[in-house]
Amino acid sequence: MTSIVTGLFPSQLQAGKISQDLEDAGFRNSDYIMYLHDRGITKEVKTSIWQYFFGDNRKLEDESLVISVRVNGPVSTEIVERIFKQNDSIHQNYYENIKFEDAKSLDYLRRIASLRARAEIRSSPEIRTREQSRGINAEVAFGR
Repeated sequence: MTSIVTGLFPSQLQAGKISQDLEDAGFRNSDYIMYLHDRGITKEVKTSIWQYFFGDNRKLEDESLVISVRVNGPVSTEIVERIFKQNDSIHQNYYENIKFEDAKSLDYLRRIASLRARAEIRSSPEIRTREQSRGINAEVAFGR
């Protein structure tokens, strides 16, 4: 089992630069996966997949790019997150205890992201209650 950081980028044209940045930072080619579309997919379908996977309402103008990188601790996680940010990632996810072989399937990551979103329980803010107000009463003095 390993941990991975997945980044979303608006264009596949960024693949070369991101891969070079990762390798310059010490990651091997076998440490990351690029999910590229090699067949024609309509812009509407790509946009709907993007919105489903990342909950982002942006309209895609180009082929989107998803990259997953195997990390082995907080230092490598921070390096990957910095590289993704420098390359204008739109969204990042961190997954623990995933087999890297399973991460090769974008559908698998989509299912994990969906399950994670459903299971996330956010703490509600503190709620203050007041008793019912009786409005203005005789004790209010105007014009003093």
